[in-house]
Amino acid sequence: MTDRKPVTGPLYVEATPLLVTLDVAPLVSDNVHDLLNLLMDDEFFEEFLELAAPTQDGEHDGLADRLDFERLHAILVDRLATKVALTAPQALRAAKRMQAFAEPMVSAQEQITAAVVNFAKQRDRRAS
Repeated sequence: MTDRKPVTGPLYVEATPLLVTLDVAPLVSDNVHDLLNLLMDDEFFEEFLELAAPTQDGEHDGLADRLDFERLHAILVDRLATKVALTAPQALRAAKRMQAFAEPMVSAQEQITAAVVNFAKQRDRRAS
């Protein structure tokens, strides 16, 4: 199994009267991209022959292959669910967990920002 990296990108939160919904479109997009890469690999070639098939002259057209890949990627992302619906208690548990992880990061980011600003001020003073 490959090393799984977290997906970066926007996370949208929506609410209905009964559910909180997380839109995880970047996760689905990355997963579809990885899935297509797996299907185009030799291991899955037979199962994914249509996309990996050569052109009429027997050659692969890199640009056309890439365009087919991107077209299929967009179709699959569009048809797959990108939202996770949570009940109120689930949303609260997830929010508390995210807050517990994020609070130390905010402090660290503030320290890094302050250090960068301080460095820039010192550099500017030296330059004048």
